[in-house]
Amino acid sequence: MGTSFVEYRGHGFWTRDSFLSDWLTTLIDEMRAEGPAVPWLQSLIGKWEIQIEIDGGCMALDLDSFLECDNKREYVLAASESAFMRTPERGKRTGQLFVALLREEIETDASSPIDYL
Repeated sequence: MGTSFVEYRGHGFWTRDSFLSDWLTTLIDEMRAEGPAVPWLQSLIGKWEIQIEIDGGCMALDLDSFLECDNKREYVLAASESAFMRTPERGKRTGQLFVALLREEIETDASSPIDYL
């Protein structure tokens, strides 16, 4: 079971790939439930669907590329907050960290001690 670093604007957190897969699956379902996706969101969902299949410690969400403006970040943040209640238990902590990361409340980087799991 691999682990991956989820990064946004220079900060991030480590998580197990299986936890991240659970979180992304729920988040993608939430975004799809909101109706037809605009092109940037279709690309993001497609990228994440590929990443869900990876379990070797190299999942890459490319948040900086996809969420380059606050409107896109706010959209994914709102979908994340809605998706959280339906996330399987083992993906909840990853969901919490993901939301905190998008809110820019996380100050850890890839070399920080892992005391948040």
